[in-house]
Amino acid sequence: MENYSTIKALIDVMNANGVEFVFFNPGIDNVPVLETLAAYRAQGKKSPRGILCLDEFVAMTAAHGNYMASGRPQVVSVHSELGTLQIGGALHNAQWGRVPVVFFTETQGPPQRVNWRGEPFDQGTMVRNFVKWDHLLKANEDIYDVFQEAFRIATTEPYGPVYLTLPREVLWSKSEIPAKKSSKQTSTETVPPADINVLKKAAEILVNAENPLIVTGYSGRNLQSVALLIELAETLSARVLTSDIRVNFPNTHPLAAYLSPGGGFGNPLLTKADVILAIDYDMHYAAPPTTPMPDVKIIHIDIDTVKKGVPLWGKKPDILLKADSSQAMPALNELIKQKLTKEKREQFRTRFKLLETEHKKLDGEWRTLAMSHADRKPISAHWLSRCIDEAIDDDTFIVNQTISPSTIVAHQVHRTKPGTLLSCAGGVYRLGTGSGSGGETGGA
Repeated sequence: MENYSTIKALIDVMNANGVEFVFFNPGIDNVPVLETLAAYRAQGKKSPRGILCLDEFVAMTAAHGNYMASGRPQVVSVHSELGTLQIGGALHNAQWGRVPVVFFTETQGPPQRVNWRGEPFDQGTMVRNFVKWDHLLKANEDIYDVFQEAFRIATTEPYGPVYLTLPREVLWSKSEIPAKKSSKQTSTETVPPADINVLKKAAEILVNAENPLIVTGYSGRNLQSVALLIELAETLSARVLTSDIRVNFPNTHPLAAYLSPGGGFGNPLLTKADVILAIDYDMHYAAPPTTPMPDVKIIHIDIDTVKKGVPLWGKKPDILLKADSSQAMPALNELIKQKLTKEKREQFRTRFKLLETEHKKLDGEWRTLAMSHADRKPISAHWLSRCIDEAIDDDTFIVNQTISPSTIVAHQVHRTKPGTLLSCAGGVYRLGTGSGSGGETGGA
């Protein structure tokens, strides 16, 4: 086995950051990676395991799914610019899914290569809009430090993919790297605690709301946040409208927002709420949003408040708080409890009972609709989802790649346990993993 010093350095950093697998699609530039991984494992040394993927899209998607199941940072290795291009929409999914993945390739072509503008060829431009950071490793740079920086950026909230390109002479380097102290896990930037004065203002608005609505998209990335959101919703007696990307809130809970099975496009819950508490929530990047009431008050608590420069529903929030929701929710809940008078508590109890009755009624309507489809051929999404729901238990992992039937699945397949729903936050799907269909086709 050859002694590839760059890859040995990368393995040290991967080990320090808890990386278990390297998802790769083979090419000539994978040789140093594969040989070194094989040598380490043959010698009983600690190293990630290489996972062969016959398509680059699959490699990135497998890393995406493994992150959602494990919570660990991921590594993907593909072949130069061709492999980078072949990853395609899977990178879009990783960006919107906030997947901390470091993927690296060899740079391709002679140094005098230029684009149509006559500018030096820059491989990173292919993905720059879809990563948190990209970097071309130079021969005189400290390899350990660059890889550590890649993991630091990828695993700093909001998480996301980063891209490293390595010239062949660097990637295939066999020269000894100066000895360094043993690699330590990358230290990430921490989000400052939520401002208590801002939370007090939010609590005041929420306590006085007549029809509050909590919306969330990815708070369930922290598994403990599910219980925290349940407690907050029950304190407020507020509906919770959640995305189908993760288990953020059990859809069996009386406060889980259900839509009418006979409803059309749009979401009437958003149009009727006088206060919207958005926690770790993204507007859908493609579908036109439902417009809330003009005088709605919006409280936005998120790890990512910038939202690529686009405010939620195109409206400046009344309260904007950058915070870790798993820390902000308990503090907000306690402040709300302190403001509850006897009259307010009674008002909230009455509201809870009304919402509970509404939830049971709508759940029954969805069940009845599914039963009415039992004899249809081919099988309908309603009946299939209901059959799946009856066959699984709380520990079953559901991987959901539906688009058009997504509302049906969200109402017919019940999920209660944190971490048991994995779905795609971006807009690129494939039927299974290798059919080559993308965009709006969707898979089941």
